[in-house]
Amino acid sequence: MDDDTGRIIGPQEQTTRQIVDDLKAKHPEPDPIRDGLCQSMLSLAANIDAQNRTGKEISRNMGQYIDALWKIRDMYPTETVADDDVEAVWSGATYED
Repeated sequence: MDDDTGRIIGPQEQTTRQIVDDLKAKHPEPDPIRDGLCQSMLSLAANIDAQNRTGKEISRNMGQYIDALWKIRDMYPTETVADDDVEAVWSGATYED
């Protein structure tokens, strides 16, 4: 049995687990800051789901969750890849009709 047996896993936590799993797959190297932020996000997500189920206000937890999400994004920015046409323009290539 795991820690989640008999516990409701809500949509915010499900999504957060996907984010954490994806992040760890793309960046398998140990990173205690990332791991701490991910654990905080999982805890916040579980709290957000529980508060949503009972009709409680979530803005404070959601604000903290989004702050952690942005910090992780800043730690691991996505790589932007230019397509061939954009790359050609930036490199000074010209096209003739």
